[in-house]
Amino acid sequence: MDDLPPPMPAARDIIRLEPLGEDRFRAHRNLDNLIGVAFGGQLLSQALTAAQATVPEWPANSLNGYFLRAGRLDEPMDFTVTRCHDGRRFAVRRITAMQGERAVFEMSCSFHQSENTEAIHQSDSLGPQPDPETLLSLKDFAVAYKDRLPARAVSIFGKDFPIELRLVDPDGFFRSDQPFREFWFRLRDRGGPLSASKQQALLAFISDYSLPAPAGPAPNGDRKAQGFVSLNHSMWFHAPVDPGGWLFHRSSSPWAGCGRGLLRGHIFDGTGQLVATTAQEALLQGA
Repeated sequence: MDDLPPPMPAARDIIRLEPLGEDRFRAHRNLDNLIGVAFGGQLLSQALTAAQATVPEWPANSLNGYFLRAGRLDEPMDFTVTRCHDGRRFAVRRITAMQGERAVFEMSCSFHQSENTEAIHQSDSLGPQPDPETLLSLKDFAVAYKDRLPARAVSIFGKDFPIELRLVDPDGFFRSDQPFREFWFRLRDRGGPLSASKQQALLAFISDYSLPAPAGPAPNGDRKAQGFVSLNHSMWFHAPVDPGGWLFHRSSSPWAGCGRGLLRGHIFDGTGQLVATTAQEALLQGA
């Protein structure tokens, strides 16, 4: 009998960590990305979960991570948390992710005891957008555009993944003169009710999905030959949100050059509230 693919994990299983001792944790679940290494959003969410276990019930207000090496899919990920600061309203943590003796990921994050839950201003707006239920799923996109996509992209996009994504403009995926992308996304299976801290960790998980795509075409001008390696990822949390509901991510690239691209993104909920801002630098690789 042929081996069956492993079942898609529920979202909460991705951030389930095993305590190893004081401020040390292990994650046993790895998810691959388009280039066959650990998905960056997995590292963000697991590192944030490890940090959350060392602070009071305060929400994270920001994080900044650096991807040091490609994460292997066949080894557990160990996280060590350093308590950098504990104040009256803020706490800061540094987290290192290791596989064996290899440092894979480094992240710092800040937690804040919120003082007011109402936004003072919001200059970015969602604007009129199509209903996500009317748009192609990523799997349907892979089928409809299989002749224009690399074979590995068709294979990856056709797999079940904890994140469901709906592209607003599928044809824009292939245009080299469009340094932005807009899409709806959500978690497929939360695995049951989630605490506020787990919701934040899983928002970090989905924030990395498709973020680098608008950075620019490959050097030969063929976008379908483009590959990306995330170098770093920053995120600011503005409001609580359930990542199991539809969220809108508008990502754009204000600059690309020297083999790198700078990305920034805004995540809105269905009501148009800005719930998070993202930024990333990616290495651009022609396939």
